[in-house]
Amino acid sequence: MLMLLPISARLSARQAIRPSSSKSFSFGRSLTLRSSSTAAAATASSAANNNANNTNFSIKLPTVAALVGASLLTGYCVGSVHTEQITDIQKDRALPKGERGCCSCDEEGSKEEATKLTDAQTQLSTKLQKIVGTSHVHDGLHESSSTGKFLKGARLGYGKALCIVQPGTLEQAIKCLQAIVDAGCVVVPQGSNTGLTGGSVPRNDTEDTRPSVVLSMKRLDAHFPIDDGKRVVCLAGVGISTLASSISNWFPDRESHSILGSTFLNPTTAAGVAFGSGGTLMRKGPARTDRALYCKVSRNKWGENTVEVVNTLGIEGLQDSDFQEHSGENPVQKLDVYANDVRQGYRRTMAKSSKTGLQIKASDTDYQEKVCQYTKDVSRHNSDTTGEDCNRSEGKVLILATVHDTFQAPSKKRMFWVSFPDMETTAAFRREVCLDNPADLPISCEYLDRDSVDIIDRSGRIATYLIRYLGTGDIMGYLWNVKSAIGELPFSWAPLFCDKFLHVFNNWVPEAIPSKFLNKGREYDHNCMVAVGEFGDGTLDRFMERMDAFIKKYNDKALADDVSEGGKMITYVEAESQADITALNAFRFVAALAFKTYVVGEDLQGISVDYGLPKNYEGVPPLADSAVKPLKRMRYSHFGCNVIHEDIAYALGVDTHTEHMAFKQAVEVEGGKLPAEHGHGTEYRAPQDTQKRWMNMDPLNVLNPGIGGLSYL
Repeated sequence: MLMLLPISARLSARQAIRPSSSKSFSFGRSLTLRSSSTAAAATASSAANNNANNTNFSIKLPTVAALVGASLLTGYCVGSVHTEQITDIQKDRALPKGERGCCSCDEEGSKEEATKLTDAQTQLSTKLQKIVGTSHVHDGLHESSSTGKFLKGARLGYGKALCIVQPGTLEQAIKCLQAIVDAGCVVVPQGSNTGLTGGSVPRNDTEDTRPSVVLSMKRLDAHFPIDDGKRVVCLAGVGISTLASSISNWFPDRESHSILGSTFLNPTTAAGVAFGSGGTLMRKGPARTDRALYCKVSRNKWGENTVEVVNTLGIEGLQDSDFQEHSGENPVQKLDVYANDVRQGYRRTMAKSSKTGLQIKASDTDYQEKVCQYTKDVSRHNSDTTGEDCNRSEGKVLILATVHDTFQAPSKKRMFWVSFPDMETTAAFRREVCLDNPADLPISCEYLDRDSVDIIDRSGRIATYLIRYLGTGDIMGYLWNVKSAIGELPFSWAPLFCDKFLHVFNNWVPEAIPSKFLNKGREYDHNCMVAVGEFGDGTLDRFMERMDAFIKKYNDKALADDVSEGGKMITYVEAESQADITALNAFRFVAALAFKTYVVGEDLQGISVDYGLPKNYEGVPPLADSAVKPLKRMRYSHFGCNVIHEDIAYALGVDTHTEHMAFKQAVEVEGGKLPAEHGHGTEYRAPQDTQKRWMNMDPLNVLNPGIGGLSYL
C-alpha cells in the first residue's frame, strides 16, 4: 500500500512519528510534511531575514513610498503630455522575443466574440463551475486585473478565451478536459504562464473558429519526497523555486533539478518537462522524466471524445496493476487523497518506487556522458523527440504529475571569474578543462561577452541587488507581478514605464558586483563564471589541477610570444565569500531583464534568440553580409553545453523580423538548432519529425493547436 508524506521545514531523516488518533497507518521512515504554500512562505521569509541580517541592507518605508509616488506621478505627467509621440514610438519598437510596445488585439476583437457559440459552448462555464466551484472559473472574454495574467504571455502572445478554469484536484482536471473537448473547444494548458514564445496563452488571429479555454494547473501544487529523498513527486502546478526550497529544507544534502536561472518567476516543474528546459547545471542536464501521469485526447469507434490517462509514475500502490478493474478506485483518486493530506500537513510514511519505476528515467541520466562527447551533435534542444510523450510535448498532452530525481549537493564549492583574450582560447578551456571527463564536470560554466557585462551593468544593477537581497522566492515573484500590472495600466506610457524607470535610476545605485570581477569583464571580450564542487571523490581537486595547468600552459606561451605586442594573458579571480557567489549568480541571471531595460531606456529595439550549437563548434555564428549592423550583440551562454542566448539591439526603424529570420538561418547553417530552451511556441517552426510526434500525441488537435508551426485546424 502506498504511503505518501508531507514534510516539515527541517527534517530528521530517521525520526519516528506517531499516527494521529483520527488516522491509523503502519510507519517505517517518516516525515512531517507541510503544505507547499506554507513551507515556501516560511523559506522565503527565512531567506529574506538571513540576508537582511548578513548585510544590514534596509530601506525605510517612507523613502520607498516617496520614490514610488514621485516616479508614478512623473510618469503620468510625461505620458499625458507626450501620449501621441510615445504611442507612435511604441508602434515602431520591437522588444525582445517579439513583444511590442502596444497590442492591437483589443481592437481586433476575439474569435469567441465573433463566432456564434453552440449550446454546449454557451453552457460550458456553468458546467465547469459545477466541477471546480464558481470562484475557480473566470470569464476570459473580458480582460480584467484578475484574468490578464492568464491571457497575456510573459513576453509574447495575447488572446482571449471563452473562459479560464483552475482545477484543484487531478480528478477535476480530467473532468474539465473532458467537458471542454466535448463542448467543441480547444484547450490551452497553462502553468505559471512564464513562457517566452507565446505557447501558453490563447491565440485569436488564426483560422480556427473553435473557442479556446485556458486550463490553469497552478492550484495543483502538492509535492512530496519518495525513496528516502532521492526522488520527488510533483503535481503539475508546483513551481521550481518552491520545490528547490522544499528539497533544501527536507534534505540539506540534496538538490532539485533547477536551483538557478529563472527561479524567481517560479515556472512549474511540468512546464520544464513540457519544454525540455535546460538551465545552467551541467551535471544535471535538461528537465526530463519518463515517470509521469498525463492525459491524451482521442476519439473512440463510436465517435466519442475520450480522455486517456497514461500512468508511468512507477510508485508502489499507484501503478495501474495495483487496482482491480471496476473496483471503483484508480491511481488518480488515490493520488488526489494523498495530495490533499500533504496540503493539510498529515503525517505519512514515505512512498517508494516500484521495481518497474526504478528502471524508468526520472532525469537525463546520460547527459554527463553526452555533453563530453565533442561531436557535431547539439547537446540539447527543444525539438528532441526522445523519451515519454510528456517530454517536450509543449501542451499536446496534459501533464498531471511527474517524478523527478534529486541530486547530491556539493560538500564544498568554489567559483571563479575567468577572462580570456580570444574566443579560440575560451573554447579550448571548455574542451580541455570543463569537458575533460564526465565524472569531473563543473557545476556550471556561464559565458558572458563584453557587451553582456556592459549592458547588465548599465541597466541591471537594481534587478541584481533585488535578487541578491530578496532571493528568488515569492517576494521577487510578487515584484515581477507588480511590474507586469503597471505595464497593463490604461496609459500609453505604461508598457515602457518600469524599464524606463530602472534605466534612469540604474546608475544611482552602486555597481552590483565587486569591482575585481567587473573590471575584468570590461577589459576582456570573453569571460566565464565557473562553479566547481566537491562530490566526495576528489572532483574539485582534479578540476583545479586541470585549470591551473591550462592557464599556465597558455600564459607561458603568451610570454614566450611577447605579450607586450598587444596580447593578453588569461586571468581569473575567485569569489571569496558566499556573498560574492550570490552576487555573480544574480548578475548573470538578470541578463535578459537588463537587455529589455537597456533597449527601452536607450530608445532602441531588439530581438532575443536562444539556440544550441554543435558541441565541437568553437566560434560565433557570423551575421550575413546583407544584415543590418547591430548596435549591441549581447551573447551569454550555458557554455559547457554550448547553448547560447543572444540579444541583439538595433536602432528604431530597422525591420527586426527580417533580421531575426536571417539570424535564425545563420545559426542553422552552422549546424545549430533553435530553440534550445524556451520552446517553439508560436515563434519557431518545429522540424517535421517533431511535428509528427505532436500530431500522434493529439490526433484531434484540441490541445494547444498551432504550436511549433502546426495547423490550427
